[in-house]
Amino acid sequence: MVHDVYPVVQEIHFLISRIGLVASILMFIIASYIGYRKRDVTQQYRRATYAIAALILLQGALGGALYAMGGRPGQEVHYVYGLGAVLALPFFIFVEVTSKKRPAMSSYIWGFFLLFAVIVRTILTGPLR
Repeated sequence: MVHDVYPVVQEIHFLISRIGLVASILMFIIASYIGYRKRDVTQQYRRATYAIAALILLQGALGGALYAMGGRPGQEVHYVYGLGAVLALPFFIFVEVTSKKRPAMSSYIWGFFLLFAVIVRTILTGPLR
C-alpha cells in the first residue's frame, strides 16, 4: 500500500514546490507594484497570501508524510529549508497585520522574496529518494 501511494505523494510534493515558486514570484511583483504606488494591502491580496501560506503548509505536511514513508531528501539541510518555507509567510503576515504604520506592503515584499529564495534553496538540496 505505501509503495503505491509514495510516488503520488512525491509527485504532488514536487508540483507544489513549483507552484509555490511561481506564486512567490508573482506575489512579490504584485506587492512591489502596490508598494511602489504607496497603496495598502488589499483584502484580496491578503487572502491570496493566506492561500499560499496554506499551500506551503500542505507542502510541509506532504514532506512529513514522505519522511514517515521512508523517503529522505538528497541533503539533510532540506528539512531546515522546508521549515523555513513553512514559517516565512506566517511571520511576515504577523508583521503586516500588527503594523501600525500603513501601508505595510514592505512586509509582503520581503516575505515573498524570502519565500522564493528558500524554495529555490530547498529545491537545490536534491530530490527526495
